[in-house]
Amino acid sequence: FLGVILMGLSGLEKVLIFTAFKGEVHQMQAIIDLTPSYIWSITNITFGFGLISIIIGVVLFFKEFIAQNTKKFL
Repeated sequence: FLGVILMGLSGLEKVLIFTAFKGEVHQMQAIIDLTPSYIWSITNITFGFGLISIIIGVVLFFKEFIAQNTKKFL
C-alpha cells in the first residue's frame, strides 16, 4: 500500500512541476531541461522507493502464501 502511495506522490510532484510552468511548455523533455536536476531527482527517487516497496510487499505476500500452502500438503 505504501508503494502505491509513493508512486502516486511521484506523479503528483511531476504534475506540480508542470503546472509551475503554467502549461506553457508542451514537451516533457523541455520540462526536464528547465527543471533543476536535484528537484527532478526527488520525483524519480520517490518513484523508485514506491516501486521497491511494491516489490517487497508482493514478495512478502507470496512468501507467506507459499509457506501456508506448503504446510497444508506436508
